[in-house]
Amino acid sequence: MDPALSRQIVLAEDNPADVGLVREALREYHVDCDLHVIPDGQEVLAFIDRLEADSKLPCPDLLLLDLSLPKHDGRHILRYLRSSERCGRTPVVVLTGSDGVDDRAAAEKNAALHYFRKTASLDQFLRLGGIVKAVIGGVRQVES
Repeated sequence: MDPALSRQIVLAEDNPADVGLVREALREYHVDCDLHVIPDGQEVLAFIDRLEADSKLPCPDLLLLDLSLPKHDGRHILRYLRSSERCGRTPVVVLTGSDGVDDRAAAEKNAALHYFRKTASLDQFLRLGGIVKAVIGGVRQVES
């Protein structure tokens, strides 16, 4: 793929093991992308602010958002992103260990395309690569 056409994915995740699993899931499904990892909520908000302030910077093709980030949680970040004039329509896949009703409701209310529950099963976690491939390919993923 032409590097100029490579998909830009931001992964907001503070757990190095989960970052490794996401990278493996993307490899497993042959997702060609530049993955930019941001480990805490404050840095994610600053990243969104930079995008908002500089129209020359492209909005990411996808945000993979852990709900449990230090400094600012994923629910706050998702609301903040949705309020962005430039990048408010960026597709979001929520990553979480929670299956809480409130977390799912917050993700749905703020137009997350998919709610992916992190699992201890490697095979199940690798399915994230297929979800990402569908989202950046323009196919809306149904909830599992």
